[in-house]
Amino acid sequence: MKIRRMTAAVLSALLAISCTGCAAVTDLMEEHNIKIPFLTGSGQENAQEGKTGDASAASTAAETASEQEPQEELSPEEVRRQSEGKVLNIFCWDESLESLFIMYYPGYEDLEDRKGRIGNVTINWVIPEEEDKYMDLVAEKLLTAEYLKPDERVDLYLAPEEDLAIYVNSDYSLDVREKVGLTDEELEDQFAFTQQLASTDEGILKAVTWKASPGVFVYRRSIAKDVLGTDDPGAVQKEVENWTKFQATAAAMGKKKYFMVSGYYDAFTAFRFSAEKHWENDGALVIPDAMIEWRNMMTAFTKNNYHNKTQIGEAEWVADQGPSGKVFGFFRAISDIDSRMAAYSLADADLAPQAGNGIYGDYAVCCGPQTFSSGGAWILASPSSDNLLLDKEIMENLTCNSTLLYKIAQNEEIFTNTVSGMRRLASEGRTDPFLGGQNPFEVYYQAASRLACLPAGNYDRWMSDTFRNSMIKSYTGEMTQDEAMEFFYQRVGARYPELTIDN
Repeated sequence: MKIRRMTAAVLSALLAISCTGCAAVTDLMEEHNIKIPFLTGSGQENAQEGKTGDASAASTAAETASEQEPQEELSPEEVRRQSEGKVLNIFCWDESLESLFIMYYPGYEDLEDRKGRIGNVTINWVIPEEEDKYMDLVAEKLLTAEYLKPDERVDLYLAPEEDLAIYVNSDYSLDVREKVGLTDEELEDQFAFTQQLASTDEGILKAVTWKASPGVFVYRRSIAKDVLGTDDPGAVQKEVENWTKFQATAAAMGKKKYFMVSGYYDAFTAFRFSAEKHWENDGALVIPDAMIEWRNMMTAFTKNNYHNKTQIGEAEWVADQGPSGKVFGFFRAISDIDSRMAAYSLADADLAPQAGNGIYGDYAVCCGPQTFSSGGAWILASPSSDNLLLDKEIMENLTCNSTLLYKIAQNEEIFTNTVSGMRRLASEGRTDPFLGGQNPFEVYYQAASRLACLPAGNYDRWMSDTFRNSMIKSYTGEMTQDEAMEFFYQRVGARYPELTIDN
Protein backbone atom coordinates (compact mmCIF):
# COMPACT_ATOMS: atom_id res chain seq x y z
CA MET A 1 0.00 0.00 0.00
CA LYS A 2 1.53 3.33 -1.06
CA ILE A 3 -0.68 5.93 0.56
CA ARG A 4 0.94 9.35 0.42
CA ARG A 5 2.48 10.43 3.72
CA MET A 6 2.60 14.20 3.12
CA THR A 7 -1.13 14.58 3.33
CA ALA A 8 -1.25 12.62 6.58
CA ALA A 9 0.81 15.34 8.24
CA VAL A 10 -1.29 18.13 6.76
CA LEU A 11 -4.51 16.30 7.59
CA SER A 12 -3.59 15.94 11.26
CA ALA A 13 -3.36 19.73 11.43
CA LEU A 14 -6.51 20.30 9.40
CA LEU A 15 -8.59 17.93 11.51
CA ALA A 16 -7.60 19.84 14.63
CA ILE A 17 -9.22 23.02 13.29
CA SER A 18 -12.91 23.38 14.13
CA CYS A 19 -15.38 23.60 11.31
CA THR A 20 -16.15 27.16 12.34
CA GLY A 21 -12.63 28.18 11.33
CA CYS A 22 -13.15 27.77 7.59
CA ALA A 23 -10.65 30.54 6.80
CA ALA A 24 -7.93 28.65 8.64
CA VAL A 25 -8.80 25.47 6.78
CA THR A 26 -8.65 27.29 3.44
CA ASP A 27 -5.31 28.94 4.26
CA LEU A 28 -3.69 25.65 5.27
CA MET A 29 -4.97 23.84 2.20
CA GLU A 30 -3.74 26.61 -0.10
CA GLU A 31 -0.33 26.44 1.58
CA HIS A 32 -0.07 22.73 0.69
CA ASN A 33 -1.75 23.10 -2.72
CA ILE A 34 -4.77 20.97 -1.81
CA LYS A 35 -7.58 21.90 -4.21
CA ILE A 36 -11.09 21.93 -2.78
CA PRO A 37 -13.51 23.66 -5.14
CA PHE A 38 -16.32 23.27 -2.60
CA LEU A 39 -14.85 26.13 -0.57
CA THR A 40 -15.26 28.63 -3.40
CA GLY A 41 -18.24 30.96 -3.58
CA SER A 42 -19.86 29.12 -6.47
CA GLY A 43 -19.52 25.84 -4.58
CA GLN A 44 -21.31 27.30 -1.56
CA GLU A 45 -24.08 28.69 -3.74
CA ASN A 46 -24.51 25.31 -5.43
CA ALA A 47 -24.63 23.61 -2.05
CA GLN A 48 -27.27 26.07 -0.84
CA GLU A 49 -29.17 25.59 -4.07
CA GLY A 50 -29.07 21.84 -3.51
CA LYS A 51 -30.35 22.30 0.04
CA THR A 52 -33.20 24.47 -1.23
CA GLY A 53 -34.08 21.86 -3.80
CA ASP A 54 -33.99 19.13 -1.17
CA ALA A 55 -36.27 21.16 1.08
CA SER A 56 -38.71 21.78 -1.76
CA ALA A 57 -38.77 18.08 -2.65
CA ALA A 58 -39.30 17.17 0.98
CA SER A 59 -42.21 19.62 1.23
CA THR A 60 -43.85 18.16 -1.88
CA ALA A 61 -43.39 14.64 -0.54
CA ALA A 62 -44.94 15.64 2.77
CA GLU A 63 -47.99 17.13 1.03
CA THR A 64 -48.40 14.00 -1.08
CA ALA A 65 -48.11 11.79 1.99
CA SER A 66 -50.77 13.80 3.80
CA GLU A 67 -53.24 13.12 0.97
CA GLN A 68 -52.72 9.34 1.15
CA GLU A 69 -54.73 6.93 3.23
CA PRO A 70 -53.44 6.37 6.80
CA GLN A 71 -50.96 3.49 6.97
CA GLU A 72 -50.15 0.99 9.67
CA GLU A 73 -48.09 2.57 12.42
CA LEU A 74 -44.37 1.82 12.10
CA SER A 75 -42.00 0.91 14.90
CA PRO A 76 -39.44 3.55 15.96
CA GLU A 77 -36.66 1.61 14.22
CA GLU A 78 -38.69 1.32 11.00
CA VAL A 79 -39.40 5.04 11.08
CA ARG A 80 -35.71 5.76 11.60
CA ARG A 81 -34.71 3.40 8.79
CA GLN A 82 -37.10 5.06 6.37
CA SER A 83 -35.65 8.46 7.28
CA GLU A 84 -32.08 7.37 6.53
CA GLY A 85 -30.27 8.02 3.27
CA LYS A 86 -30.67 5.80 0.25
CA VAL A 87 -27.02 6.09 -0.79
CA LEU A 88 -24.07 4.83 1.29
CA ASN A 89 -20.58 5.94 0.27
CA ILE A 90 -17.66 3.75 1.36
CA PHE A 91 -14.20 5.22 0.75
CA CYS A 92 -11.30 2.76 0.24
CA TRP A 93 -7.80 2.87 -1.26
CA ASP A 94 -8.25 -0.37 -3.20
CA GLU A 95 -10.89 -2.96 -4.09
CA SER A 96 -10.15 -5.48 -1.32
CA LEU A 97 -13.14 -4.59 0.86
CA GLU A 98 -15.52 -4.43 -2.09
CA SER A 99 -14.41 -7.92 -3.11
CA LEU A 100 -15.21 -9.25 0.37
CA PHE A 101 -18.67 -7.70 0.16
CA ILE A 102 -19.32 -9.31 -3.21
CA MET A 103 -18.26 -12.75 -1.99
CA TYR A 104 -19.43 -12.80 1.61
CA TYR A 105 -21.60 -9.93 2.82
CA PRO A 106 -25.17 -11.11 3.66
CA GLY A 107 -27.74 -9.69 1.26
CA TYR A 108 -25.24 -7.69 -0.81
CA GLU A 109 -26.11 -7.34 -4.50
CA ASP A 110 -23.28 -6.42 -6.84
CA LEU A 111 -24.36 -3.89 -9.48
CA GLU A 112 -20.86 -3.65 -11.04
CA ASP A 113 -19.02 -0.40 -11.81
CA ARG A 114 -18.23 -0.03 -8.11
CA LYS A 115 -21.86 -0.03 -7.09
CA GLY A 116 -23.94 -2.43 -5.07
CA ARG A 117 -27.13 -2.65 -3.06
CA ILE A 118 -28.12 -3.68 0.44
CA GLY A 119 -31.90 -3.63 0.83
CA ASN A 120 -33.07 -0.38 -0.72
CA VAL A 121 -29.75 1.43 -0.21
CA THR A 122 -27.27 1.88 -3.05
CA ILE A 123 -23.64 1.30 -2.07
CA ASN A 124 -21.04 3.46 -3.81
CA TRP A 125 -17.43 2.31 -3.61
CA VAL A 126 -15.31 5.44 -3.84
CA ILE A 127 -11.80 4.33 -4.82
CA PRO A 128 -9.25 6.70 -6.39
CA GLU A 129 -7.59 5.63 -9.61
CA GLU A 130 -4.22 6.20 -7.96
CA GLU A 131 -3.82 4.67 -4.51
CA ASP A 132 -1.58 7.45 -3.25
CA LYS A 133 -4.38 9.97 -3.80
CA TYR A 134 -6.61 8.28 -1.24
CA MET A 135 -5.78 10.47 1.73
CA ASP A 136 -6.30 13.63 -0.33
CA LEU A 137 -9.71 12.35 -1.36
CA VAL A 138 -10.83 11.43 2.17
CA ALA A 139 -9.49 14.71 3.62
CA GLU A 140 -11.36 16.72 1.02
CA LYS A 141 -14.67 14.99 1.64
CA LEU A 142 -14.43 14.99 5.43
CA LEU A 143 -13.41 18.63 5.68
CA THR A 144 -16.03 19.91 3.24
CA ALA A 145 -19.00 17.73 4.22
CA GLU A 146 -21.20 20.73 5.05
CA TYR A 147 -20.83 21.99 1.47
CA LEU A 148 -21.78 18.67 -0.13
CA LYS A 149 -25.14 17.12 -0.85
CA PRO A 150 -25.97 14.22 1.49
CA ASP A 151 -25.43 11.61 -1.22
CA GLU A 152 -21.90 12.93 -1.86
CA ARG A 153 -20.69 12.77 1.71
CA VAL A 154 -18.56 10.14 3.39
CA ASP A 155 -20.48 7.47 5.30
CA LEU A 156 -17.79 4.90 6.00
CA TYR A 157 -14.08 5.07 5.25
CA LEU A 158 -10.93 3.06 5.81
CA ALA A 159 -7.73 4.08 7.56
CA PRO A 160 -4.45 2.13 7.62
CA GLU A 161 -2.75 1.40 10.94
CA GLU A 162 0.00 3.97 10.35
CA ASP A 163 -2.53 6.81 9.99
CA LEU A 164 -5.23 5.57 12.34
CA ALA A 165 -4.40 7.97 15.18
CA ILE A 166 -5.03 10.99 12.94
CA TYR A 167 -8.67 10.03 12.49
CA VAL A 168 -9.29 8.41 15.88
CA ASN A 169 -8.22 11.57 17.71
CA SER A 170 -10.30 13.90 15.57
CA ASP A 171 -13.94 14.94 15.37
CA TYR A 172 -14.17 13.28 11.96
CA SER A 173 -14.87 9.79 13.31
CA LEU A 174 -17.78 8.58 15.41
CA ASP A 175 -17.75 6.76 18.73
CA VAL A 176 -18.43 3.17 17.68
CA ARG A 177 -20.43 2.44 20.83
CA GLU A 178 -22.28 5.65 21.68
CA LYS A 179 -22.91 7.00 18.18
CA VAL A 180 -22.88 4.00 15.85
CA GLY A 181 -24.48 1.64 18.34
CA LEU A 182 -22.24 -1.42 18.64
CA THR A 183 -22.47 -3.02 22.07
CA ASP A 184 -19.80 -4.54 24.30
CA GLU A 185 -21.40 -7.92 23.76
CA GLU A 186 -21.13 -7.56 19.98
CA LEU A 187 -17.49 -6.42 20.23
CA GLU A 188 -16.29 -8.95 22.80
CA ASP A 189 -14.95 -11.55 20.33
CA GLN A 190 -12.50 -9.14 18.70
CA PHE A 191 -8.81 -9.28 19.57
CA ALA A 192 -8.07 -6.65 22.21
CA PHE A 193 -5.19 -5.00 20.38
CA THR A 194 -7.36 -4.17 17.36
CA GLN A 195 -9.54 -2.07 19.64
CA GLN A 196 -6.66 -0.57 21.61
CA LEU A 197 -5.09 0.74 18.41
CA ALA A 198 -8.41 2.36 17.44
CA SER A 199 -9.25 3.98 20.78
CA THR A 200 -8.55 7.36 22.34
CA ASP A 201 -6.70 7.67 25.65
CA GLU A 202 -10.13 8.02 27.25
CA GLY A 203 -11.09 4.59 25.95
CA ILE A 204 -13.47 5.75 23.21
CA LEU A 205 -13.45 3.20 20.40
CA LYS A 206 -13.54 4.95 17.02
CA ALA A 207 -12.85 2.18 14.48
CA VAL A 208 -13.16 -1.55 13.95
CA THR A 209 -11.49 -4.02 11.62
CA TRP A 210 -12.34 -7.37 10.06
CA LYS A 211 -8.80 -8.72 10.18
CA ALA A 212 -6.19 -8.95 12.87
CA SER A 213 -2.66 -8.41 11.61
CA PRO A 214 -0.20 -9.69 14.21
CA GLY A 215 3.48 -9.87 13.38
CA VAL A 216 5.75 -12.80 14.26
CA PHE A 217 9.40 -13.86 14.08
CA VAL A 218 10.11 -15.94 10.96
CA TYR A 219 13.33 -17.95 11.15
CA ARG A 220 15.43 -20.34 9.06
CA ARG A 221 15.12 -23.94 10.17
CA SER A 222 18.53 -24.98 8.84
CA ILE A 223 20.30 -22.17 10.71
CA ALA A 224 18.38 -22.97 13.90
CA LYS A 225 19.54 -26.59 13.70
CA ASP A 226 23.15 -25.55 13.09
CA VAL A 227 23.33 -23.05 15.97
CA LEU A 228 20.63 -24.07 18.44
CA GLY A 229 20.52 -27.79 17.73
CA THR A 230 16.81 -27.77 16.93
CA ASP A 231 14.36 -26.17 14.53
CA ASP A 232 11.28 -26.92 16.63
CA PRO A 233 9.20 -23.70 16.95
CA GLY A 234 8.57 -24.23 20.65
CA ALA A 235 12.25 -24.77 21.41
CA VAL A 236 13.34 -21.84 19.24
CA GLN A 237 10.81 -19.60 20.97
CA LYS A 238 12.52 -20.28 24.30
CA GLU A 239 15.78 -18.95 22.82
CA VAL A 240 14.17 -15.65 21.71
CA GLU A 241 11.32 -15.23 24.19
CA ASN A 242 12.59 -11.87 25.51
CA TRP A 243 15.12 -9.30 24.35
CA THR A 244 17.83 -10.55 26.72
CA LYS A 245 17.64 -14.06 25.26
CA PHE A 246 17.28 -12.63 21.77
CA GLN A 247 20.62 -10.83 22.17
CA ALA A 248 22.28 -13.93 23.62
CA THR A 249 21.09 -15.93 20.62
CA ALA A 250 22.44 -13.19 18.34
CA ALA A 251 25.88 -13.71 19.89
CA ALA A 252 25.62 -17.45 19.22
CA MET A 253 24.63 -16.74 15.61
CA GLY A 254 27.58 -14.38 15.23
CA LYS A 255 30.05 -17.05 16.35
CA LYS A 256 28.94 -19.21 13.41
CA LYS A 257 29.03 -16.28 10.97
CA TYR A 258 25.28 -15.84 10.72
CA PHE A 259 23.36 -12.60 11.16
CA MET A 260 20.56 -12.47 13.72
CA VAL A 261 18.53 -10.01 11.64
CA SER A 262 19.10 -8.39 8.27
CA GLY A 263 19.00 -4.67 8.88
CA TYR A 264 19.21 -1.67 11.13
CA TYR A 265 15.54 -1.55 12.04
CA ASP A 266 14.09 -5.01 11.42
CA ALA A 267 13.19 -5.27 15.11
CA PHE A 268 12.01 -1.69 15.46
CA THR A 269 8.27 -2.25 15.07
CA ALA A 270 8.34 -4.97 17.73
CA PHE A 271 10.02 -2.55 20.14
CA ARG A 272 7.56 0.20 19.23
CA PHE A 273 4.65 -2.01 20.25
CA SER A 274 6.22 -2.67 23.63
CA ALA A 275 6.20 1.05 24.54
CA GLU A 276 4.32 1.76 27.75
CA LYS A 277 3.89 5.50 27.30
CA HIS A 278 3.27 8.07 24.57
CA TRP A 279 5.92 10.37 23.14
CA GLU A 280 4.24 13.40 24.70
CA ASN A 281 3.19 14.08 28.28
CA ASP A 282 1.88 17.41 29.61
CA GLY A 283 3.28 19.31 26.64
CA ALA A 284 6.76 17.80 26.87
CA LEU A 285 8.66 15.36 24.66
CA VAL A 286 9.07 11.94 26.29
CA ILE A 287 11.15 9.19 24.70
CA PRO A 288 9.67 5.81 25.65
CA ASP A 289 12.04 3.39 27.39
CA ALA A 290 11.42 0.83 24.65
CA MET A 291 12.95 3.17 22.08
CA ILE A 292 16.10 3.62 24.16
CA GLU A 293 16.31 -0.16 24.53
CA TRP A 294 16.05 -0.57 20.76
CA ARG A 295 18.74 2.07 20.22
CA ASN A 296 21.08 0.38 22.65
CA MET A 297 20.50 -3.09 21.21
CA MET A 298 21.10 -1.97 17.65
CA THR A 299 24.22 -0.06 18.68
CA ALA A 300 25.59 -3.36 20.02
CA PHE A 301 24.35 -5.32 16.98
CA THR A 302 26.10 -2.85 14.66
CA LYS A 303 29.35 -2.97 16.62
CA ASN A 304 29.35 -6.79 16.74
CA ASN A 305 28.13 -7.38 13.16
CA TYR A 306 24.99 -9.16 14.31
CA HIS A 307 23.04 -7.71 11.37
CA ASN A 308 23.80 -7.32 7.69
CA LYS A 309 23.47 -3.51 7.61
CA THR A 310 20.50 -3.45 5.23
CA GLN A 311 17.31 -1.40 5.28
CA ILE A 312 13.84 -2.84 4.77
CA GLY A 313 12.87 -2.96 1.11
CA GLU A 314 16.40 -2.76 -0.28
CA ALA A 315 17.62 -5.41 -2.73
CA GLU A 316 20.10 -6.71 -0.14
CA TRP A 317 17.32 -7.08 2.44
CA VAL A 318 15.23 -9.03 -0.08
CA ALA A 319 18.22 -11.23 -0.99
CA ASP A 320 18.80 -12.02 2.69
CA GLN A 321 15.47 -13.87 2.65
CA GLY A 322 16.56 -16.02 -0.28
CA PRO A 323 18.88 -18.98 -0.94
CA SER A 324 22.08 -16.95 -0.53
CA GLY A 325 20.99 -15.37 2.76
CA LYS A 326 22.84 -15.87 6.04
CA VAL A 327 20.19 -14.21 8.22
CA PHE A 328 18.54 -16.21 10.97
CA GLY A 329 15.19 -14.40 11.18
CA PHE A 330 12.85 -11.61 10.23
CA PHE A 331 10.04 -9.79 12.01
CA ARG A 332 7.23 -9.98 9.46
CA ALA A 333 3.52 -9.35 9.15
CA ILE A 334 1.75 -12.66 8.70
CA SER A 335 0.21 -11.43 5.43
CA ASP A 336 3.73 -11.22 3.92
CA ILE A 337 4.93 -14.69 4.85
CA ASP A 338 3.23 -16.86 2.23
CA SER A 339 3.35 -14.15 -0.40
CA ARG A 340 6.51 -12.07 -0.45
CA MET A 341 8.78 -14.24 1.68
CA ALA A 342 7.77 -17.37 -0.20
CA ALA A 343 8.61 -15.64 -3.49
CA TYR A 344 11.96 -14.39 -2.15
CA SER A 345 12.89 -17.91 -1.03
CA LEU A 346 12.87 -19.42 -4.52
CA ALA A 347 15.99 -20.14 -6.54
CA ASP A 348 13.95 -20.21 -9.76
CA ALA A 349 10.77 -18.13 -9.87
CA ASP A 350 9.65 -19.97 -13.01
CA LEU A 351 9.49 -23.30 -11.21
CA ALA A 352 6.82 -24.43 -8.77
CA PRO A 353 7.12 -23.12 -5.20
CA GLN A 354 8.00 -26.30 -3.36
CA ALA A 355 10.70 -27.86 -1.24
CA GLY A 356 13.90 -28.12 -3.26
CA ASN A 357 13.38 -24.81 -5.05
CA GLY A 358 15.75 -22.53 -3.15
CA ILE A 359 14.97 -22.47 0.57
CA TYR A 360 11.22 -22.94 0.20
CA GLY A 361 10.17 -24.97 3.25
CA ASP A 362 13.20 -23.94 5.32
CA TYR A 363 11.32 -21.33 7.35
CA ALA A 364 9.19 -21.59 10.50
CA VAL A 365 7.47 -19.09 12.80
CA CYS A 366 7.39 -18.31 16.50
CA CYS A 367 6.09 -15.35 18.49
CA GLY A 368 9.54 -13.95 19.22
CA PRO A 369 10.41 -11.55 22.06
CA GLN A 370 7.54 -9.15 21.30
CA THR A 371 4.51 -9.52 19.07
CA PHE A 372 3.31 -6.52 17.09
CA SER A 373 0.85 -5.43 14.46
CA SER A 374 1.69 -4.55 10.90
CA GLY A 375 -0.67 -3.48 8.16
CA GLY A 376 -4.42 -3.84 8.47
CA ALA A 377 -7.32 -1.53 7.71
CA TRP A 378 -9.92 -0.08 10.08
CA ILE A 379 -13.46 1.05 9.29
CA LEU A 380 -14.59 4.44 10.60
CA ALA A 381 -17.97 6.15 10.42
CA SER A 382 -18.09 9.79 9.44
CA PRO A 383 -20.19 12.30 11.42
CA SER A 384 -21.66 13.38 8.08
CA SER A 385 -23.22 9.96 7.50
CA ASP A 386 -27.00 9.81 7.18
CA ASN A 387 -27.01 5.98 7.26
CA LEU A 388 -26.07 5.15 10.84
CA LEU A 389 -28.28 2.07 11.02
CA LEU A 390 -26.61 0.57 7.96
CA ASP A 391 -23.20 1.76 9.17
CA LYS A 392 -23.82 -0.22 12.34
CA GLU A 393 -25.01 -3.30 10.46
CA ILE A 394 -21.93 -3.28 8.23
CA MET A 395 -19.54 -2.88 11.15
CA GLU A 396 -21.35 -5.61 13.05
CA ASN A 397 -21.50 -8.09 10.17
CA LEU A 398 -17.96 -7.54 8.95
CA THR A 399 -16.10 -7.22 12.26
CA CYS A 400 -18.27 -8.90 14.92
CA ASN A 401 -19.90 -11.82 13.09
CA SER A 402 -17.64 -14.71 14.15
CA THR A 403 -19.31 -17.18 11.78
CA LEU A 404 -18.75 -14.94 8.77
CA LEU A 405 -15.20 -14.05 9.81
CA TYR A 406 -14.32 -17.72 10.29
CA LYS A 407 -15.62 -18.48 6.79
CA ILE A 408 -13.54 -15.67 5.30
CA ALA A 409 -10.44 -16.93 7.13
CA GLN A 410 -11.00 -20.47 5.85
CA ASN A 411 -11.44 -19.43 2.24
CA GLU A 412 -9.10 -16.46 1.93
CA GLU A 413 -6.30 -17.44 4.32
CA ILE A 414 -6.84 -14.14 6.17
CA PHE A 415 -6.30 -14.07 9.92
CA THR A 416 -9.62 -12.45 10.82
CA ASN A 417 -10.63 -10.51 13.92
CA THR A 418 -12.50 -13.22 15.81
CA VAL A 419 -10.93 -14.80 18.88
CA SER A 420 -13.22 -17.83 18.85
CA GLY A 421 -12.88 -18.33 15.08
CA MET A 422 -9.08 -18.14 15.07
CA ARG A 423 -8.85 -20.42 18.10
CA ARG A 424 -10.91 -22.93 16.13
CA LEU A 425 -8.77 -22.47 13.01
CA ALA A 426 -5.58 -22.94 15.05
CA SER A 427 -6.89 -26.26 16.38
CA GLU A 428 -7.69 -27.72 12.96
CA GLY A 429 -4.14 -28.85 12.20
CA ARG A 430 -3.62 -26.90 8.99
CA THR A 431 -0.09 -27.15 7.59
CA ASP A 432 1.93 -24.71 5.51
CA PRO A 433 4.49 -26.16 3.07
CA PHE A 434 6.48 -22.92 2.97
CA LEU A 435 6.91 -23.22 6.74
CA GLY A 436 8.11 -26.83 6.55
CA GLY A 437 4.68 -28.29 7.33
CA GLN A 438 4.13 -26.19 10.45
CA ASN A 439 0.62 -25.18 11.52
CA PRO A 440 1.24 -21.40 11.65
CA PHE A 441 -2.22 -20.52 12.93
CA GLU A 442 -1.27 -21.83 16.37
CA VAL A 443 1.48 -19.20 16.54
CA TYR A 444 -0.63 -16.49 14.91
CA TYR A 445 -3.35 -17.06 17.48
CA GLN A 446 -0.84 -16.89 20.34
CA ALA A 447 0.69 -13.72 18.92
CA ALA A 448 -2.66 -11.96 18.49
CA SER A 449 -3.89 -13.05 21.92
CA ARG A 450 -0.84 -11.84 23.83
CA LEU A 451 -0.50 -8.50 22.02
CA ALA A 452 -1.42 -5.42 24.02
CA CYS A 453 -0.58 -1.85 23.07
CA LEU A 454 -1.24 1.80 23.80
CA PRO A 455 -4.26 3.62 22.38
CA ALA A 456 -3.67 5.75 19.31
CA GLY A 457 -1.47 8.76 20.11
CA ASN A 458 -1.25 11.82 17.89
CA TYR A 459 2.52 12.18 18.19
CA ASP A 460 3.51 8.53 18.41
CA ARG A 461 3.92 7.37 14.82
CA TRP A 462 5.79 10.39 13.50
CA MET A 463 8.02 10.56 16.58
CA SER A 464 8.85 6.85 16.36
CA ASP A 465 9.70 6.94 12.68
CA THR A 466 11.78 10.11 13.05
CA PHE A 467 13.69 8.67 16.03
CA ARG A 468 14.39 5.49 14.06
CA ASN A 469 15.62 7.37 10.98
CA SER A 470 17.77 9.66 13.11
CA MET A 471 19.43 6.76 14.92
CA ILE A 472 20.21 4.96 11.66
CA LYS A 473 22.52 7.88 10.85
CA SER A 474 24.64 6.88 13.83
CA TYR A 475 24.72 3.20 12.81
CA THR A 476 25.85 4.03 9.28
CA GLY A 477 28.59 6.33 10.56
CA GLU A 478 27.04 9.47 9.14
CA MET A 479 26.74 10.92 12.67
CA THR A 480 27.77 10.08 16.20
CA GLN A 481 24.99 8.98 18.52
CA ASP A 482 24.99 12.36 20.24
CA GLU A 483 24.75 14.12 16.89
CA ALA A 484 21.92 11.82 15.82
CA MET A 485 20.03 12.60 19.03
CA GLU A 486 20.53 16.33 18.49
CA PHE A 487 19.31 15.93 14.91
CA PHE A 488 16.20 14.21 16.26
CA TYR A 489 15.53 16.99 18.79
CA GLN A 490 15.88 19.62 16.07
CA ARG A 491 13.35 17.87 13.85
CA VAL A 492 10.88 17.54 16.71
CA GLY A 493 11.29 21.22 17.60
CA ALA A 494 10.71 22.28 14.01
CA ARG A 495 7.55 20.21 13.62
CA TYR A 496 6.11 20.63 17.11
CA PRO A 497 7.31 23.99 18.48
CA GLU A 498 4.65 23.78 21.21
CA LEU A 499 6.50 20.89 22.91
CA THR A 500 9.09 21.34 25.63
CA ILE A 501 12.26 19.45 24.76
CA ASP A 502 14.63 18.64 27.59
CA ASN A 503 17.76 17.18 26.03
